[in-house]
Amino acid sequence: IGVIKEFMEVSDERIRERVERAIEVFRDLNWEVVELSYRYIDLALPTYYLINYVEFFSATRRYDGRRYGYPIEEVCGEEVLRRIMIGRHISKKEYSGKYYKRALQARRMMKREMLKLFKDVDAIVSPTVPKLPHKIGEKLTPMEMYAYDVLTVPANLCGMCAGVVRCGEINGIPVGLQIMGKPFEDEKILNIMIQFEENF
Repeated sequence: IGVIKEFMEVSDERIRERVERAIEVFRDLNWEVVELSYRYIDLALPTYYLINYVEFFSATRRYDGRRYGYPIEEVCGEEVLRRIMIGRHISKKEYSGKYYKRALQARRMMKREMLKLFKDVDAIVSPTVPKLPHKIGEKLTPMEMYAYDVLTVPANLCGMCAGVVRCGEINGIPVGLQIMGKPFEDEKILNIMIQFEENF
Protein backbone atom coordinates (compact mmCIF):
# COMPACT_ATOMS: atom_id res chain seq x y z
CA ILE A 1 0.00 0.00 0.00
CA GLY A 2 1.44 3.36 -1.00
CA VAL A 3 0.84 6.61 0.88
CA ILE A 4 1.67 9.81 -1.00
CA LYS A 5 3.22 12.19 1.49
CA GLU A 6 2.14 15.33 -0.40
CA PHE A 7 -1.51 14.18 -0.27
CA MET A 8 -1.21 13.80 3.49
CA GLU A 9 0.61 17.12 3.95
CA VAL A 10 -2.15 19.19 2.28
CA SER A 11 -4.88 17.59 4.41
CA ASP A 12 -6.42 18.88 7.62
CA GLU A 13 -4.69 17.38 10.66
CA ARG A 14 -7.91 15.74 11.91
CA ILE A 15 -8.58 14.08 8.54
CA ARG A 16 -4.94 12.95 8.37
CA GLU A 17 -5.27 11.36 11.82
CA ARG A 18 -8.31 9.30 10.73
CA VAL A 19 -6.52 8.21 7.55
CA GLU A 20 -3.40 7.21 9.51
CA ARG A 21 -5.61 5.05 11.74
CA ALA A 22 -7.10 3.48 8.63
CA ILE A 23 -3.63 2.69 7.29
CA GLU A 24 -3.02 0.68 10.48
CA VAL A 25 -5.79 -1.69 9.32
CA PHE A 26 -3.64 -2.58 6.31
CA ARG A 27 -0.59 -3.12 8.54
CA ASP A 28 -2.67 -5.41 10.77
CA LEU A 29 -3.56 -7.39 7.62
CA ASN A 30 0.19 -7.76 6.91
CA TRP A 31 0.22 -5.36 3.99
CA GLU A 32 3.48 -3.49 3.62
CA VAL A 33 2.94 0.28 3.75
CA VAL A 34 5.41 2.50 1.89
CA GLU A 35 5.70 6.27 1.62
CA LEU A 36 5.63 7.72 -1.89
CA SER A 37 6.20 11.19 -3.30
CA TYR A 38 4.22 12.77 -6.14
CA ARG A 39 5.75 16.03 -7.28
CA TYR A 40 2.88 17.19 -9.50
CA ILE A 41 0.16 17.79 -6.90
CA ASP A 42 0.42 21.55 -7.56
CA LEU A 43 -0.41 20.94 -11.24
CA ALA A 44 -3.52 18.88 -10.50
CA LEU A 45 -6.15 21.61 -10.07
CA PRO A 46 -5.01 24.03 -12.80
CA THR A 47 -4.58 21.20 -15.31
CA TYR A 48 -7.90 19.58 -14.48
CA TYR A 49 -9.94 22.78 -14.53
CA LEU A 50 -8.35 24.14 -17.70
CA ILE A 51 -9.20 20.92 -19.56
CA ASN A 52 -12.63 20.84 -17.89
CA TYR A 53 -13.48 24.45 -18.85
CA VAL A 54 -12.53 24.04 -22.50
CA GLU A 55 -14.23 20.67 -22.96
CA PHE A 56 -17.31 21.77 -21.03
CA PHE A 57 -17.64 24.91 -23.18
CA SER A 58 -17.26 22.83 -26.34
CA ALA A 59 -19.82 20.23 -25.18
CA THR A 60 -22.45 22.88 -24.34
CA ARG A 61 -22.40 24.54 -27.78
CA ARG A 62 -25.24 22.29 -28.95
CA TYR A 63 -27.53 23.79 -26.29
CA ASP A 64 -27.94 26.96 -28.34
CA GLY A 65 -31.70 27.34 -27.93
CA ARG A 66 -32.76 26.00 -31.31
CA ARG A 67 -33.84 22.60 -30.00
CA TYR A 68 -34.69 23.26 -26.34
CA GLY A 69 -35.96 26.84 -26.51
CA TYR A 70 -33.26 28.68 -24.51
CA PRO A 71 -29.49 28.98 -24.87
CA ILE A 72 -27.84 27.26 -21.90
CA GLU A 73 -26.22 30.55 -20.80
CA GLU A 74 -29.69 31.99 -20.10
CA VAL A 75 -30.95 29.17 -17.87
CA CYS A 76 -27.96 27.59 -16.13
CA GLY A 77 -26.71 28.13 -12.60
CA GLU A 78 -23.80 30.30 -11.52
CA GLU A 79 -21.11 27.59 -11.54
CA VAL A 80 -22.17 26.20 -14.94
CA LEU A 81 -22.12 29.72 -16.39
CA ARG A 82 -18.68 30.35 -14.87
CA ARG A 83 -17.31 27.22 -16.57
CA ILE A 84 -18.88 28.17 -19.90
CA MET A 85 -17.52 31.73 -19.78
CA ILE A 86 -13.99 30.71 -18.74
CA GLY A 87 -14.01 27.92 -21.34
CA ARG A 88 -15.11 30.43 -23.99
CA HIS A 89 -12.32 32.80 -22.95
CA ILE A 90 -9.63 30.10 -23.07
CA SER A 91 -10.96 28.83 -26.41
CA LYS A 92 -10.79 32.21 -28.15
CA LYS A 93 -9.09 32.08 -31.52
CA GLU A 94 -6.16 34.28 -30.48
CA TYR A 95 -5.06 31.67 -27.92
CA SER A 96 -4.93 29.02 -30.70
CA GLY A 97 -5.57 26.28 -28.15
CA LYS A 98 -2.11 26.77 -26.62
CA TYR A 99 -3.34 26.65 -23.01
CA TYR A 100 -5.43 23.57 -23.67
CA LYS A 101 -2.51 21.85 -25.42
CA ARG A 102 -0.21 22.69 -22.49
CA ALA A 103 -2.77 21.23 -20.08
CA LEU A 104 -2.91 18.02 -22.14
CA GLN A 105 0.92 17.86 -22.00
CA ALA A 106 0.79 18.35 -18.22
CA ARG A 107 -1.78 15.55 -17.95
CA ARG A 108 0.49 13.15 -19.86
CA MET A 109 3.43 14.07 -17.61
CA MET A 110 1.30 13.59 -14.47
CA LYS A 111 0.08 10.20 -15.70
CA ARG A 112 3.62 8.96 -16.44
CA GLU A 113 4.68 9.96 -12.93
CA MET A 114 1.61 8.38 -11.34
CA LEU A 115 2.14 5.08 -13.18
CA LYS A 116 5.74 5.00 -11.90
CA LEU A 117 4.38 5.09 -8.34
CA PHE A 118 2.45 1.87 -9.01
CA LYS A 119 5.62 0.00 -9.99
CA ASP A 120 6.06 -1.30 -6.44
CA VAL A 121 2.58 -0.97 -4.88
CA ASP A 122 -0.82 -2.57 -5.43
CA ALA A 123 -2.80 0.48 -4.34
CA ILE A 124 -2.38 4.02 -3.10
CA VAL A 125 -4.46 5.31 -0.20
CA SER A 126 -5.11 8.91 0.75
CA PRO A 127 -7.70 11.23 2.21
CA THR A 128 -10.53 11.91 -0.24
CA VAL A 129 -10.76 15.64 0.48
CA PRO A 130 -8.18 17.81 2.23
CA LYS A 131 -10.58 19.72 4.50
CA LEU A 132 -13.88 19.39 6.28
CA PRO A 133 -17.00 20.64 4.46
CA HIS A 134 -18.14 24.22 4.83
CA LYS A 135 -21.44 25.01 6.51
CA ILE A 136 -24.61 25.22 4.39
CA GLY A 137 -25.08 28.80 3.23
CA GLU A 138 -21.41 29.73 3.80
CA LYS A 139 -20.05 31.63 0.80
CA LEU A 140 -16.91 30.24 -0.81
CA THR A 141 -14.79 31.67 -3.58
CA PRO A 142 -14.51 29.43 -6.64
CA MET A 143 -10.90 28.62 -5.71
CA GLU A 144 -11.93 27.58 -2.18
CA MET A 145 -14.63 25.38 -3.69
CA TYR A 146 -12.26 23.80 -6.23
CA ALA A 147 -9.65 23.11 -3.53
CA TYR A 148 -11.86 20.25 -2.26
CA ASP A 149 -10.92 18.37 -5.47
CA VAL A 150 -7.12 18.45 -5.15
CA LEU A 151 -6.82 14.81 -4.00
CA THR A 152 -9.35 13.28 -6.40
CA VAL A 153 -8.49 15.02 -9.68
CA PRO A 154 -5.14 13.20 -10.06
CA ALA A 155 -7.03 9.89 -10.42
CA ASN A 156 -9.39 11.48 -12.96
CA LEU A 157 -6.63 13.16 -14.95
CA CYS A 158 -4.40 10.08 -14.98
CA GLY A 159 -7.13 7.56 -15.80
CA MET A 160 -6.68 5.62 -12.57
CA CYS A 161 -9.44 3.63 -10.95
CA ALA A 162 -10.38 4.81 -7.47
CA GLY A 163 -13.03 4.32 -4.84
CA VAL A 164 -13.82 5.67 -1.40
CA VAL A 165 -14.57 3.88 1.87
CA ARG A 166 -15.52 5.42 5.18
CA CYS A 167 -12.66 5.52 7.68
CA GLY A 168 -14.12 7.36 10.64
CA GLU A 169 -15.80 10.65 11.37
CA ILE A 170 -15.14 14.07 12.84
CA ASN A 171 -18.02 15.59 14.83
CA GLY A 172 -20.48 13.37 12.95
CA ILE A 173 -18.98 14.18 9.54
CA PRO A 174 -17.79 11.04 7.68
CA VAL A 175 -14.15 10.90 6.58
CA GLY A 176 -13.35 9.05 3.35
CA LEU A 177 -10.32 6.96 2.50
CA GLN A 178 -9.57 7.07 -1.22
CA ILE A 179 -8.11 3.83 -2.59
CA MET A 180 -6.54 4.21 -6.01
CA GLY A 181 -5.24 1.65 -8.48
CA LYS A 182 -3.77 1.38 -11.94
CA PRO A 183 -6.04 1.72 -14.99
CA PHE A 184 -8.31 -1.32 -15.44
CA GLU A 185 -7.54 -2.73 -11.98
CA ASP A 186 -11.04 -1.94 -10.73
CA GLU A 187 -11.64 -5.47 -9.45
CA LYS A 188 -8.43 -5.42 -7.40
CA ILE A 189 -9.34 -2.04 -5.89
CA LEU A 190 -12.88 -3.19 -5.09
CA ASN A 191 -11.46 -6.26 -3.33
CA ILE A 192 -9.08 -4.08 -1.29
CA MET A 193 -12.00 -1.81 -0.37
CA ILE A 194 -14.05 -4.83 0.76
CA GLN A 195 -11.12 -6.22 2.74
CA PHE A 196 -10.67 -2.85 4.44
CA GLU A 197 -14.37 -2.49 5.31
CA GLU A 198 -14.51 -6.02 6.74
CA ASN A 199 -11.58 -5.29 9.06
CA PHE A 200 -12.09 -1.61 9.95
